[in-house]
Amino acid sequence: MLRALIVDDDPINTRFLVEILTPYAICDTAANGHAGLEAFRRALTVGPAYDLILLDVMMPGMDGHRALEGMRHLEHVQGVPSSDAAKVIMISALDDARTMYRAFFQGQAMSFLSKPFSSETVLQELRKFDLIDSAQEPPPRSDP
Repeated sequence: MLRALIVDDDPINTRFLVEILTPYAICDTAANGHAGLEAFRRALTVGPAYDLILLDVMMPGMDGHRALEGMRHLEHVQGVPSSDAAKVIMISALDDARTMYRAFFQGQAMSFLSKPFSSETVLQELRKFDLIDSAQEPPPRSDP
């Protein structure tokens, strides 16, 4: 089973993502970038590390870009090969080119989802990167 970290300051969005991921992953949550970075550090050093991170871009204090840069730095310091690095999906209401560029090229995110998104959109991203397969599919459910 996957280990996932959801970092989002919106408790409704966090709860929605937990509901989507629960059939596939053990989920931890953090309400801001600082708490997300600390949870990531703890998991990376004590174990087990996270396989998947869903990371909101706009959060007070430390935004998602800075949190992801910190996470990638921690992986580098720990000697984690890029093939074993956590898979990161950035999520945001912002879908401008600068935000996407920073997510992909500076933070090395694997995907970017614009809010609002559906449960099926999240599951499609997980399937696209072979984090889940169709054999794991739970029965269809309706979105809130």
